[in-house]
Amino acid sequence: MKEPVQMPLQASACEIEKITLPQIVSIKQASEIMNLPPYYLRRVCRENPDLAFQSGVKWYINLGKLAAYYNNKTEQSE
Repeated sequence: MKEPVQMPLQASACEIEKITLPQIVSIKQASEIMNLPPYYLRRVCRENPDLAFQSGVKWYINLGKLAAYYNNKTEQSE
């Protein structure tokens, strides 16, 4: 019986890029996290389509973009 061939381990010359995936949550989850009413978040999503997307009747929000939206909104009001 032949033994399996062992390939030597080599360090890769290329670097692996770090990928950060967006945190996507439902309106209900965003409502609980942000302590905001769901109807208000749905309105914000309709007015700012880059914050969220709709699948059927359900909205999904990018939490990072929503936080940036509120940070910019509070800076403008000051």
